[in-house]
Amino acid sequence: MSNNKIENTQLTLLMVEDTLSVATLYKTYLATLNLDIHIVSSGEAALKHLEQNTIDLMLLDLRLPDMTGMDVLNKVSIQAPKVPVIFMTAHGSIEVAVAAMRAGAHDFLIKPCEADQLRITVSKAIHQTQNIKHDILGEVNQYQGFIGSSPSMQKVYKTIDSAASSKASIFITGESGTGKEVCAEAIHSVSNRSTGPCIALNCAAIPKDLIESELFGHVKGAFTGAAIDRKGAAELADGGTLFLDELCEMDLDLQTKLLRFIQTGTYQKVGSSKLSRVDVRFVCATNKDPWQEVRKGRFREDLYYRLYVIPLHLPPLRERGDDIIEIAHSLLGFTSLEENKHFGKFQEQVLRHFVHYPWPGNVRQLQNVIRNIVVLNEGEEVTLDMLPAPLDCFRVDSYSEDAIDTFLDPEKSEDTNKIVPLAQVERRAIERAIELCGGSIPAAASELDVSASTLYRKLEKWEKGRG
Repeated sequence: MSNNKIENTQLTLLMVEDTLSVATLYKTYLATLNLDIHIVSSGEAALKHLEQNTIDLMLLDLRLPDMTGMDVLNKVSIQAPKVPVIFMTAHGSIEVAVAAMRAGAHDFLIKPCEADQLRITVSKAIHQTQNIKHDILGEVNQYQGFIGSSPSMQKVYKTIDSAASSKASIFITGESGTGKEVCAEAIHSVSNRSTGPCIALNCAAIPKDLIESELFGHVKGAFTGAAIDRKGAAELADGGTLFLDELCEMDLDLQTKLLRFIQTGTYQKVGSSKLSRVDVRFVCATNKDPWQEVRKGRFREDLYYRLYVIPLHLPPLRERGDDIIEIAHSLLGFTSLEENKHFGKFQEQVLRHFVHYPWPGNVRQLQNVIRNIVVLNEGEEVTLDMLPAPLDCFRVDSYSEDAIDTFLDPEKSEDTNKIVPLAQVERRAIERAIELCGGSIPAAASELDVSASTLYRKLEKWEKGRG
């Protein structure tokens, strides 16, 4: 991802939010702004952090467990008067907003915050108070919808960024549920066509006798039921992006017409002899191997070469390492707010299940699992007994966390003779250190007395091993 313009101007944001899942969700919303984000869960922790560290911006929740957000705001206004504070509250009113602004708040947001609203508000605060170039705001809409920063996803972001200004066709491949439509929307949002339409057509979801009409449109009387002229996806996408999902499912006869459309930019509506011309960029996707479909005679080879210009492969969830945890927290926060529930965190054993489970349905399956848990259960923490099938029957590797703990501390169990491989003990120690350091790998490396590069190397090795 080309963030070279802002790498040297990274600013520090302190988020004061007592619900971890909500804080994690908002942190992912702000990921494209290249901010160093610290999260604390109480007013006292916020003031202590402010005494020991310099920050550039604060996101402050109104309701905190130990004091009100207004109390914190009043003290910040004295302690660090130049730090802009953005108030967040689910219990907002005009009176509260006015009081907060009079007390020194820079801006005011009502929770739950939309992603764009939060990013734009934070960007505006940065620009107005720090005199940062407009380049940062230009990154706001990039990769919207994506969560995670694993090496495999960084390659995806880099490809999207590199192909942004081109009209070259992009062919997205990946298993079902990996986010191919999200990827297509991200490509469109960072392209020169972002102000134009992005029209999606699922070639597998439309009957063969209707898909030509859906793609090219039809004129009145073209077939039974065609009572009026109708625009197709091609015409609707003029000046923008045409996303053809599950393209390999398209009928071979229509593939021929699609090839002609790609070559000439012209097409005919069903029932019309008139040629129409549009300007679109093609983004295609399939959950199959397109070349294998060519070899099996189900996908035209000439169409393959026309569209397979920039290949972009979306990795399955099982190959994305700790992105799984980040996505799970974001989904839990969003779903809990949507369903008016109080879930805010996961039991550690649940997260271990998430990381080790193969996720054949990928992100879509994880989303459904979180939805199932939130709808059918009550509480603040997701526990192991809440997991639906098939996760409830899934077992983590044979050297479980309990086995490692028993090996390291024999007094915890009568079974003191089981030896656990050193690699498993080392991995548990490293993961635990990172957890205790709030996810900071450099801090964990310092506490373990090893170099950060050593931990990054080991984490990358473990991540590849999951695939």
